[in-house]
Amino acid sequence: MDKIELGTPFRTVIIKILSCNPKMLSVFGRTKEKDLFFKDLLTIGCDFYELLELFANCEAINNESINCIVENVPNVEIIENYNDKEIRRMIPHWSSSKYHTATIKDICQELKMHIESDSNGTFVYNSNNSKNKKVYNDTYILLISDSNKFFFDINRKKSYKIINDGEVTENV
Repeated sequence: MDKIELGTPFRTVIIKILSCNPKMLSVFGRTKEKDLFFKDLLTIGCDFYELLELFANCEAINNESINCIVENVPNVEIIENYNDKEIRRMIPHWSSSKYHTATIKDICQELKMHIESDSNGTFVYNSNNSKNKKVYNDTYILLISDSNKFFFDINRKKSYKIINDGEVTENV
């Protein structure tokens, strides 16, 4: 494993920890779940949306961390009608760049399909080349678990809870 210096940016350290095999790390290996790490980072003052983006991009979101994320979502806007227009409204900026995830129309259709079919998982969408930090990129994350559907606009720090017809809106 590559050595890192103590002066290494915190973000880089977090990415390294999330990308590492938990069995190699004593503290995180004992917890075996990254949800406690997520919660601890929130507790010490890390930004929810920055952490969510890091965890999603490192593929560190599992059932336990989804529950932790859901419990800590700030300022949720409820979306009861997730028609094409409403889904498009949740994505205020989409680049015409050749590096985007797909066209905005395709993204909206895919989001609707995932929502309607209750596709459990985390789906990350980038409006531009996410690898090139010099280029403006909007990151959007759809998170679906057994009983929750959330859509996150990372740059604007917005959270949407998607409610199916007939669902009760408890603990929002």
